[in-house]
Amino acid sequence: MSEILEIPISSGEKRRKVEICHVDGRFFASKSDSAYLESDARVSINRSAPSTTGSAPFSKNNWQFNSNLCPILAESVAVLVEFGFADVFRLQMTSESVATTSSESGFSKIPMKFEEIPFPDDREFRIKRLVVRDFWRKGYFLADGTRFGGDYLVYTKSPNQCHAEFVLLCTPCSDDKRISAMRCCNQVKKTLILATTSSGDNLKPHYTKCEWFRPELF
Repeated sequence: MSEILEIPISSGEKRRKVEICHVDGRFFASKSDSAYLESDARVSINRSAPSTTGSAPFSKNNWQFNSNLCPILAESVAVLVEFGFADVFRLQMTSESVATTSSESGFSKIPMKFEEIPFPDDREFRIKRLVVRDFWRKGYFLADGTRFGGDYLVYTKSPNQCHAEFVLLCTPCSDDKRISAMRCCNQVKKTLILATTSSGDNLKPHYTKCEWFRPELF
């Protein structure tokens, strides 16, 4: 797999931080921040979130249908926070103002330190986080790849400018899942990449390019 030149990151560089909300075990970004995230942070969010009618979509039962909130992958959130593109807030119902800021009536946003952010604490997420970070540092865009049988879709440029070149699948995973992903990639003319980490070198992912064997070509 060809590599894009790794993007130099300066930890001291000043950049605008977006607000990521965490509620009910999921992360959400504002749709109004999507253009900035794609152009400056190379992170895409799902802008097809359901919308509501009325001027005040937040309530105890329908906050998740606020048309301005879009789901964002936890792995992408980890990258954004690590490199200074975002802060994470816990969004919760409140009868009194218990936070430093509040964006909607009846809700408060409580700022969270990096170590307080409730990222999944399992091997699967740690592998995904390393892989997303590695591809991001190399200049790629990643988006959710579930509809193509993988974990991520990998773009060489913004998803608004090109189609995904790769489907990325993190291991360990079942043989059935790998075969299903291979079949799907073959149909949509994309390349499947398997991402692995070894026990002796668990800070650097390794990649395997998978291609469908067609004996009629030989």
